[in-house]
Amino acid sequence: MLLRFTTLSALFFAYTLAWAQQSNSLFFMHRIPQSNLINPAVQIDCPVYVGVPFLSSLHLNLNSTGYSYNDIANGTGTINFPALVGQMHSWDYLSEELHYTPVSFGFMYDNDQYFNFAWTERVESKLFVSKRLMSLFANGNTQYVGNGLVTSNPGLNSFYYREFSFGYSTRLRGDVLVGAHAKILFGLAGLYTKRNSVDIEIDALTHNINARWNPQVNVAYPIGVTTDAAGNVTGVSAGAFSPLPFSLNFSNPGLAFDLGFVKPNDPITWSGSILDLGFIWWLKSTSRFTNDGHFVYRGATPADLTNPDAYIDMLADSINNQVQFQHSNGSFVSFLNPKAYFGGTYAFTPQLLAGAHVRTEWYPGRPVVGLTLSAIAMAKKGSSVSLTYSVMNGSFANIGAAFNIGGESFQFYILADNLLAPFYPERVRNANLRFGFNLFWGCKQKKKKLSIPESSGGGCFWTWGLDQKRKQHGVK
Repeated sequence: MLLRFTTLSALFFAYTLAWAQQSNSLFFMHRIPQSNLINPAVQIDCPVYVGVPFLSSLHLNLNSTGYSYNDIANGTGTINFPALVGQMHSWDYLSEELHYTPVSFGFMYDNDQYFNFAWTERVESKLFVSKRLMSLFANGNTQYVGNGLVTSNPGLNSFYYREFSFGYSTRLRGDVLVGAHAKILFGLAGLYTKRNSVDIEIDALTHNINARWNPQVNVAYPIGVTTDAAGNVTGVSAGAFSPLPFSLNFSNPGLAFDLGFVKPNDPITWSGSILDLGFIWWLKSTSRFTNDGHFVYRGATPADLTNPDAYIDMLADSINNQVQFQHSNGSFVSFLNPKAYFGGTYAFTPQLLAGAHVRTEWYPGRPVVGLTLSAIAMAKKGSSVSLTYSVMNGSFANIGAAFNIGGESFQFYILADNLLAPFYPERVRNANLRFGFNLFWGCKQKKKKLSIPESSGGGCFWTWGLDQKRKQHGVK
């Protein structure tokens, strides 16, 4: 099972197109209300905004932290496993995200306080593989003779959950903005692989493999399980799917928090946030698969190689006989992957900013860090555009863009962190897309010309007080 799972993981890594989403291009686009999703301190330009129902925000992404398809296949169509391992970090991940926000809105309560709400459906998956374990299959076991191999098992964590986010932001002395989201979560379906130790010894004389592993896989979904007389699992099948009971499942509760700040300064405005500090407690339709794993592989003899098909069948039977899973029911807890942003912007003119920020996400086993440089231009009536360059996931070829049209009564926005992805899909490790529509009330300009005060924080309307906003827009 370990052999098959690791090989399948390698093939999945090798053949899957490596998309990614980091929300880097959104971080400084404060004229887009959805920038509050990644920094809860950000306030809106207008007194009230409402995301267009069912079109507020759609967010798509996949990413590879180690390599693109072309890095390991080199255009030949054949996977080079030694090259694959050579490109890997100690741990590498293939991730996907789909975030759909059908409902969102926000309003300024007074000059300083901002409230907002968002309902988001989130599907997130991470496949993770150890370089040391992959190297065993790519380069043989001789490298581990004498020292053995100790690492954690590969795995897959995949969750579909619903998020209700309640946000609050306020202005402190010195125009410093601080904000937070309190998020109520409800898990709908989940697959969680616990990271347990894999201990492999290589005999110095025979090179036989003696592997010990205690895997545990938790599932939150109605499934059917069959077992033999000894209680070992012989088959797993999905249960009947009923859309309405599935979508109205509130039996797997969770809680999470986001924190953020924006500190205007001369000449740099600093921003930062920490997101997804939380967990989900899975209680309904849960299954647990465990194994006290011990597998011995004695290798092939010259006689075995005369009939390789029979040898492979024998090896498969040996694995099945030695690696047996037991099934039980039991709740489990899964934690979200926390993310942190920190950076600053410098205002060359009230309408032209330069920015840089660092993004860190805590994956299972290690953090993944990226750097983004931004150039942001803002029109006086609410539109803005940004060009970004990111170094992330070991890739230096990530040119992104973001823009929003409108801002007085209606807004369309779209952004991506890697514009090259559609043109060179076999070479990229990162790509993403986010877009949506918003409606605004109370910020229709009545004056033909808008004068921007020197203390406005570089032309960023979200740093103004409500009285100042109304005065500049000609609203009493």
